[in-house]
Amino acid sequence: MNETIHNHGTGDQIEFLQTDEGTGGRMSKFIMTLAPGSAWAKSPRHFHPHQTETFEVVSGELNITFGDQQKVLKPGDDKVVVEPFMLHSFWNATDQETKFVAEIFPPKNIEKGLRLTYKLSEQGRISKNNIPFSPFYTLILMDYFDSYFRFIPWKFQKAIFGLGARFARLFVKDD
Repeated sequence: MNETIHNHGTGDQIEFLQTDEGTGGRMSKFIMTLAPGSAWAKSPRHFHPHQTETFEVVSGELNITFGDQQKVLKPGDDKVVVEPFMLHSFWNATDQETKFVAEIFPPKNIEKGLRLTYKLSEQGRISKNNIPFSPFYTLILMDYFDSYFRFIPWKFQKAIFGLGARFARLFVKDD
């Protein structure tokens, strides 16, 4: 049976089709449903140094930037592949929900980050832009998502997020 989680702040949901645990750490595959106007990962653009992500639209339209490209993906369009270190962002700019299949190779701790984000939304501890009200949770999520931004060396960001997350766990629970 597939697990589905809901973001109470944005109205988004994720249905896990294959998990990190179920694939021995090889991949995570899920259907993400973005509510109308949802800017789940719109800005700032980010990258993952160790993961490849794919995006394939099932229904609606998905705005996506990747590298130097920006597209509006629709059902039937080719899958977009985002390689490690490629800056990217995605969002739903329409007044209809958008569903897409995402695959992440390897998932590392992305699933933990998604589950924590949605748990915080259920508790009213996160904004509609998926930014926790607590800086401690922000550090933990950045560590889980293994996401970095340009202009600051990513290894420096990784060190700060990693140390910050260890410190934050002294004050908040992330399970």
